[in-house]
Amino acid sequence: METNLINSDFTADETAFRAAIIPGKFVRLEYLTDLNEFIKADATIKQLLAENGAESLELATGDVIPLARVVSVSGNLSPRYPGYGNYSCDC
Repeated sequence: METNLINSDFTADETAFRAAIIPGKFVRLEYLTDLNEFIKADATIKQLLAENGAESLELATGDVIPLARVVSVSGNLSPRYPGYGNYSCDC
């Protein structure tokens, strides 16, 4: 049996992903830690930081998450992880 890892019905849109990053908004974040652990968190975005050419999300909790490690914001998948939505569950 052949497995197709790319689902053509599911595409990641950079515009929708960035539009979901709204300071002061309570969102569901899915991201990878430095150890590649998949984390789901409900949090309020404080601000989008841009330092030394790298972007990060600062949360109201004080946590700072590199934008390159964010898989999705409120269901809007990052273009860096185009197939990730197919494998995550809402556990």
